[in-house]
Amino acid sequence: MRTILNKRRLLTNHPDPSLCRLADCPMRETVELVHIELPDDQAECLLERGVVPGCSMCATRRSPAGDPIVLIDGMVLAMRREMAGCLLVRRRLADAI
Repeated sequence: MRTILNKRRLLTNHPDPSLCRLADCPMRETVELVHIELPDDQAECLLERGVVPGCSMCATRRSPAGDPIVLIDGMVLAMRREMAGCLLVRRRLADAI
């Protein structure tokens, strides 16, 4: 958990304001996955499910435990907050939607 928090702090000073973590995105905002900050063995389960850089993602709701339920290119996937915090996404511009 400490590593994830450190990565979030580093991102707050990032020069591109359109970048954020999936865990920090508002509900129902469509974003594009830019980078997965997980070791290969942990990222593999996401890659097998089609969560790859460039895919479209939208957090549609939260589980009773507070974990995001995400719509990814038409597929619904529940993931842990910790994992969503390791997904770097880019917010789409309003005119691009």
